[in-house]
Amino acid sequence: METEKIPIAEHLSDREYKFLLAAYAQHSRHMNVTERKAYTLSEIVKVEPSVRGDSLKVYFKNGTCWYYFADGNWSPADSS
Repeated sequence: METEKIPIAEHLSDREYKFLLAAYAQHSRHMNVTERKAYTLSEIVKVEPSVRGDSLKVYFKNGTCWYYFADGNWSPADSS
């Protein structure tokens, strides 16, 4: 059974989608309340999987971009 995905991430495999949600959850736990408002799942505008399949480049409406990794970690990325 396929996982129901948020519209912006429908192109991701189930595995990629699961690690998007896991890394997003870890990332959001480290934000204060104000930051969380700018980084809700509905604020994601684009998700690009890596060629190797071990990371996702996640773009937010506020112009920031983050790499989310399969192990649940994240790091800032340039948004270009």
